Amino acid sequence: MSYDLVIKNAQICDGTSAPARGGSVGIAEGRIVAIDRALSGGKREINADGLTLAPGFIDIHTHYDAQISWDPLLTSSCWHGVTSVLMGNCGVGVAPCRSSERSVMAWDLVNVEAMPYDVLLNGVSWEWETFPEYINAVSRRGVALNFGFLVPLSALRFFVMGDQAATRAANAEEITQMAQLLREAIRGGALGFSLSLSKQHIGYQGRPLASRLASRDELTSLARVMREAGRGVIEINLPRHSNGMITDDAFDLIVNVARESQRPVTWLSLLDVPGMPEDGGQQTLARFEPVLKSGLRIAPQTTCRPIKLYITLREPFVFASFPSWKPAFNRSLEEQLALYRSAEFRDSFRQDLSKGGGVAFRGRWGLMEIARVEKAENQHLLGKTIEEVARLQNKDPVDTILDLALSENLAMGFRLSAANYDPERVAKLITMPNVLIGLSDAGAHCDQLCDAGVPSYLLHHWVHQRQMMKMEEAVRRLTSEPADFLGLRTKGRIAEGMDADLVLFDPAAIKPCPHEWKTDLPGGKGRLIERSEGVAYTVVGGEVVFDHYEHQGVLPGRLLRSA
Repeated sequence: MSYDLVIKNAQICDGTSAPARGGSVGIAEGRIVAIDRALSGGKREINADGLTLAPGFIDIHTHYDAQISWDPLLTSSCWHGVTSVLMGNCGVGVAPCRSSERSVMAWDLVNVEAMPYDVLLNGVSWEWETFPEYINAVSRRGVALNFGFLVPLSALRFFVMGDQAATRAANAEEITQMAQLLREAIRGGALGFSLSLSKQHIGYQGRPLASRLASRDELTSLARVMREAGRGVIEINLPRHSNGMITDDAFDLIVNVARESQRPVTWLSLLDVPGMPEDGGQQTLARFEPVLKSGLRIAPQTTCRPIKLYITLREPFVFASFPSWKPAFNRSLEEQLALYRSAEFRDSFRQDLSKGGGVAFRGRWGLMEIARVEKAENQHLLGKTIEEVARLQNKDPVDTILDLALSENLAMGFRLSAANYDPERVAKLITMPNVLIGLSDAGAHCDQLCDAGVPSYLLHHWVHQRQMMKMEEAVRRLTSEPADFLGLRTKGRIAEGMDADLVLFDPAAIKPCPHEWKTDLPGGKGRLIERSEGVAYTVVGGEVVFDHYEHQGVLPGRLLRSA
C-alpha cells in the first residue's frame, strides 16, 4: 500500500496509557491507516530511530483569539508538540463584536488577559461581526494547528446589550437573543461557551467584566441551548474564597449549569495558592463526588508548573480584585502616578488587604520580588522580596512597593509567585482523578508570563526528572483525556482511522527553554516567548508542519468540531 507519510522505527505511545511499543505508522489523506512493526512505501518517510511517537498534544486553555489574526503558527504552542488548541476561554475574546464595540472588546482583553491595547485594536483584522463570521475568517486565512472556539459570554452580552452589558443583568428579550446567537454559533462550529465570574476579572476602568453580571436565568437559558445541540462544552472561571476554595454559590451555579446543559463543564481552577488547606484539593473534589455519580461531567483545570506573574504598576493586573485598585486601570501615566502618591489610595488598599479576598495576590509580600530595575541605586534590590525591602527600609509593604514603583516612573518590574510553587502539593493536584491539565493561558499575559510549554514541562519535570508520572500516563493526560472531554472523537489516540495529528520527541531531552523577549507583535511591541528542546517533528492532518523547529510552509490546521 502507498502512504503519504510513514514514520518508522518509533516507540509508539498511543495516548491510552498502554505501554509504549515499537512500530511504524502509515498515513494517507490525513488519517492514520496502518500501524505495524515495519511499513514502507511512503511518499515521505521519517526514521524515528527510537524516538517517542505520540498523538499531538491538545491545549484546552489558550487565548489566541487575537493573535491568530497575525500569527498563523500560534507561537509558542507550536514549538511544544501542540497540534490542537481551544480558545475563547474565560468569557473574553474578539467575537461576536460590532464595529462600535471593538474598543470595549480590546479593553476587556487588556484587563483580563494582559494584552496590549494598541496591538489588539490595530493588529486584529476585525473582519467580522457575528461568531460564525469570525470562524470563517480564521478558516480562510489558514492556521498551522487545529483550532476550536468557545463563545465568550462577555462579548456575547455586549453584542446584544451594548454598554449596559457591564452594568446590569439581561432582560427576557435579551436572554432570548443571546440564546439564538449561541445556537447559531454552535451550528457554525463553536464548541460551546465560556464565562468568568471571578472578581479578578474587570472590564474598562474597573467595571465588572460583563459575564460577571449574568443572572442564573441567563446561564440556564444558554445551558439549555447546549443541551439542545447535544454537543460541546462549557468553561467557567469561578469565584473563590481568599484561601482558594470555591464558594458555595459557585458550587451551586456550576452544578446547575451542568444539570441544565447535560454537557461537560470545566471550571477554573484547582491550584495550590497561599492559604489553601493542605487537603484543599481533596476537599474540593469530594464536594463533587455525589454530582459526578449522578452522571454529570464536571472537571476542574490545573497546571503542572508554578505560576509566576511579571508585572509593573503601569499594568497592575494582580491587584484587579481589590476595589481600591479600580481607578488604576486604563488610565494615563500621569493619572496613575497621582493615584499611587495619594495617602487616601494607600489607606484604602491597606483596608482591602485587611479584609482578605484577593485572587491573584493574597497579601503575601514575601512572594513578590523585584525583578527589573532601571536606576543604578536600585540595583541592589534585585531579587529581594517586598517583605525584605520593607524590613530594610522600615516601611509598610504598601508604601514600599508604591514608593519603589514611583521612583522609576512605574517601569520597575515585580514578579509574583501566585500559585503552585510547592512541588509536593502540585504533585497531588496533577495526579487527582477527574482533573484536567490545562491553564497554559497561551497567547495571553504577553509581558507577564509564557506558560505555553505545559506539555514539555510535564514530560520533562514530572516524568523525566522527578519520575512521579509514567510517560504513557502523561501523554494520555495531554491527548486522549482532553479529546474525550471535548468530544473530539478522531483526536488524541494513535489508532487506525484517527486523524494524523502527531508529535515525535525525545523523552530524555524534551523540555521548555528559558523565556525570551521578542518584539514581534504588531507595531513592534514586545512579548515573552518559550521555545522547547527535544521535539523532532510535529504533524497536523498528516502534513509535517515542523521538522526540528523549522516550519515547512504549510498551514493544515482545521476547525475542531465536537461530536
